[in-house]
Amino acid sequence: MSRYPKKPVTAVPNTERQRPVQPKYGAVYDSLLRSIRRGEYPSGGKLPTETELVEQFKVSRITVIRALRDLQALGVVRRRRGSGSFVEGPKQSKFASVGLLFPPLEPGSIFATVHQALLREAQKREWQILFHEVMENTSVQEAQAALEPLWQNDLRGLLYLPLPVRSQCAEINEFIAGQCVARKLPLVLLDRDLHKLHDRSRFDVVGSDNELGGFLAGRHLIQRGCRRILFLTDAREHPTAEARVEGVANAVRLEPSAQLQVCSGDGDDREALARMLAEHRPDAIACVNDMTAAKAMRQLLKMGVKIPEQIKLTGFDDTSTAALLAVPLTTVRQSPEAMAIQAMSVLQQRAERPDLPAITLSIACSLVGRESTAAHQG
Repeated sequence: MSRYPKKPVTAVPNTERQRPVQPKYGAVYDSLLRSIRRGEYPSGGKLPTETELVEQFKVSRITVIRALRDLQALGVVRRRRGSGSFVEGPKQSKFASVGLLFPPLEPGSIFATVHQALLREAQKREWQILFHEVMENTSVQEAQAALEPLWQNDLRGLLYLPLPVRSQCAEINEFIAGQCVARKLPLVLLDRDLHKLHDRSRFDVVGSDNELGGFLAGRHLIQRGCRRILFLTDAREHPTAEARVEGVANAVRLEPSAQLQVCSGDGDDREALARMLAEHRPDAIACVNDMTAAKAMRQLLKMGVKIPEQIKLTGFDDTSTAALLAVPLTTVRQSPEAMAIQAMSVLQQRAERPDLPAITLSIACSLVGRESTAAHQG
């Protein structure tokens, strides 16, 4: 039920009477414009008739016609003689504001690039982005207080890069999702779901095809003659890391003589890395991301291991520094621009059609071959 008709009968102090009074057609105009931008009238949808608006706002027909004409001049309404007034499609695509929730971003990381791509895409669509950080080492109560200003805005949707899947972070993920459900706010998850791989949530997910990326890296190493592949991942739990492992494993299964060993580590612990080399004797290391690969490369070179002659090395993300390492890194390239465009499109679709089933949109990755996996004679 609309709250706007109640405004004219609200008691106003005497000090307010000297303020300029908004014309009646202005009140009708503002109310309809807010409803259109909130999506209460979908793109191409028909507005109430002039007679219905006269009854709703308790104003004259001339007042309603003046408000509709101004909305038509703004470009958000199209009037058809004999048919009524309709929401103009192109203008409906503009959101008042969209929330963007990310963990703290490391400069040069893939998600810093995704963040910038989202801002560019929002600017093209003339959407306002409200950006907030959500911390891993915080409680649900602290997160609730920190995010309260975000909920106070007239949000039309939320884009969220979930925290790692572990107990405390999982609670924050569920809290944020619950807030969106309670507020009937469209939520699109970036890169990964709220839960572990294959434990599907009820929300839309837009990210890279990480399983495909892992397969491309694994197949590339096998084609380079590698048969003892070690997959190195840090301790954080991410559905994306699980998918990348599965991809490499799928490639290994196609080669009977190949084997895969999954180890935990960020690549920067030389002693741990030395133990992995001694125990598993890998001829290739596939890393969960470029940062892990860069750290592992630094330690391997300090240990006197030759890359790629003794061990071939791959990363994942194709960050800006991948080609600038001591040995340029073979890696899997994601497309931040495609992720931003698709995420915005899915968010708009969800706002317009909240009844549709949740979708998972996976953007294809590609392999970028560099010197870290180059083939060598003998």
